[in-house]
Amino acid sequence: MVAARTRALLLASLLGATGAAAEERASPFRGELGLRYWYSTGIHKHSHSAQDRFPDLGNPTSVLTYENLDAHAAEIHGRQIFRNHWFLKGVLGAGRIITGSFDDEDYFAGQQKFSDTTSSVPAGWLSHFAIDVGRYQWILGERATAVGAFVGFGQWTEYVDAYGATYTVDTEGDGAPISRGVKVISNKAIWRALRLGVSADIGLTARTRITADLAFIPYATVRNEDSHYLRTDIEDLGPAPNIVITGRGRGVQLEAELRHEIAQRVELSLGWRYWYLKALEAERTLPNFPAFDSLPVVELYSKRFGATVTLTRRW
Repeated sequence: MVAARTRALLLASLLGATGAAAEERASPFRGELGLRYWYSTGIHKHSHSAQDRFPDLGNPTSVLTYENLDAHAAEIHGRQIFRNHWFLKGVLGAGRIITGSFDDEDYFAGQQKFSDTTSSVPAGWLSHFAIDVGRYQWILGERATAVGAFVGFGQWTEYVDAYGATYTVDTEGDGAPISRGVKVISNKAIWRALRLGVSADIGLTARTRITADLAFIPYATVRNEDSHYLRTDIEDLGPAPNIVITGRGRGVQLEAELRHEIAQRVELSLGWRYWYLKALEAERTLPNFPAFDSLPVVELYSKRFGATVTLTRRW
């Protein structure tokens, strides 16, 4: 009788352990914390129209493009899963823009270009953060594949300085090249965004998985500050920043990583990230002359994309 009870208890214990192990395999990881490097390139473009006020000018009247803005950035990222598969995740990053160019185009009516200058962007910086809360809705298979939805908030800021100017179009004939040692303009763009998205963790093998976050931005605000340093006279644009654009819009923020466990609960990942935010409504104002009517913005958007390398510790 004692032997039979002992065998029954042992069997129950083994079955319980096996069930717990199966449940553990079928459950998503509980948390992670890691470091990420992001190499990216970006573009920031905005234009406005003064045609209603000055019919001889084009629509758009002036187009400012900051492009080929290559950057290095470092990030801290983390995720924690709570009871009933709720999760909290976030990222905090900053980096340096190492190169780029600035193009300033101006048009008469009929989009006849009368001025086009190119400047160098030798340096700048960027910063960003996001925090999301969500819940895994589907958890499938022994490889702990999990898919869920989240809502969150994020901010993305970029700042660049442009130096010198070379004319490629000068129909007025009164433009002279500006030395590369002269800072001609700075631009600072701040986006604040509501994030609605899907988060996926897809097991491929026991040690390899794919993670992805796909965020739609249904609502974002933007503040864009241009500082024209050669036009700070009070009879011109006044002290910098002397042109400000504010508006609201939407966009997308997508990223995916292929992760492989290189040591117990330590993963090395390669990934790709793409961000795009665009203003749908915006106005251009002169903060030093608030009595002046604002001008409509024709286009304003920011784009950044590139590869990521991540080291993550899971628990």
